[in-house]
Amino acid sequence: MNHKLWLLGRSATVGTHILGEKITRPKARSIDDVPVSGEKIAPEWLTAVLCRDVPGAEVLSFDTSNGSRGTSTRVAIRVDYNDVGTQAGLPTELFAKTTTAFSQRILLGGGQMIDGETRFFRDFRPRLDMEAPIGYWGASDPSSWRSIALMEDIVATRGAVFSEPTAPIARDQMEDLIRNLARLHGTFWEDSAIAVLNTPAYMLDAYLAAIDMKKRCEVGLRRAEEVVPEALHGQSERLWAGVERAITIATDDVPATLLHGDPHIGQTYLTRDGRMGYVDWQVVMRGGWAHDFAYAVNSGCEPEDRRAWDRELLKAYLDELGHAGGAVPSFDDAWLLYRQQSMFAYAAWAFTIGRAAYQPKMQSTETCLTLLKRITTAIDDHDSLGALGV
Repeated sequence: MNHKLWLLGRSATVGTHILGEKITRPKARSIDDVPVSGEKIAPEWLTAVLCRDVPGAEVLSFDTSNGSRGTSTRVAIRVDYNDVGTQAGLPTELFAKTTTAFSQRILLGGGQMIDGETRFFRDFRPRLDMEAPIGYWGASDPSSWRSIALMEDIVATRGAVFSEPTAPIARDQMEDLIRNLARLHGTFWEDSAIAVLNTPAYMLDAYLAAIDMKKRCEVGLRRAEEVVPEALHGQSERLWAGVERAITIATDDVPATLLHGDPHIGQTYLTRDGRMGYVDWQVVMRGGWAHDFAYAVNSGCEPEDRRAWDRELLKAYLDELGHAGGAVPSFDDAWLLYRQQSMFAYAAWAFTIGRAAYQPKMQSTETCLTLLKRITTAIDDHDSLGALGV
């Protein structure tokens, strides 16, 4: 209740800030400013954040394109520099993610995710050998919950094509994705740098305070009933108990590493060189590796493909994890964890399709149904609830 009262008070504060922004239309100019949106910036602000390490470099102009809105507001930015900036090879193809809408700020701020992507690009990305964008700047304002993450526009720089969540994925592409996760996990296996991050249990509590996630999952299970295995119909209470138990295991019972946190197939892309990578690092956290592995495999593979591939994918993951510095569990122990960790993916997509009027529409109904079919079929196939003892 205290967290809910806190969020109610924060909602009033954020709403007041948004009203003031609409009246004053502030434009970011100094490095201390957090932009309202990717369009509400000035060349001086881009100079401050992009040219800070190159004396004499200056942004002369910029233009924006390809705007879209979901959990954040996104826009591509093309930058022109003076000769000093150009000769220094400063980035010209950028992508900005901001929180412009009230619903975005409450979801990400109330859910303790407002600076997740900023933290990933600043503190962790430089150490990683994996396919992911490079970050250039990030900031958030603790009062208004404005935020910005400024990163590489991988469509322009790498010819990236984002995965269509409802389309099947090839076996080699899925293996590339899980090997990426293994390099992420192995690099930060029980690393002291991740101690500052929230855990899956903390994040679940934050979601519950910001949104009645359990109720939204119950509604989502009903809305998706046509694609959910019959054995799980009407089992919202048991499924939620499974979610809570799985989150406890991921938080307390296994070695912690750096997690993407939300590695569903819609967060992935294919480069012109044939590499698969991950975007949207807003939900980075510390916890057990299987949280990411199960989410990626079960959201990405059609049921018949997953049944044919998941054991070999797990072996590939464990092989890469060992090379990247992680402590490799036995296959049997890893398989049990995989079965158990299928649950958060269910909760994420059940609450998305079960959204209330105050939640932003983050995904299409078709995407929600496709991923819930894959995920709940995996839960049924693997008897994940039985593996969790619920």
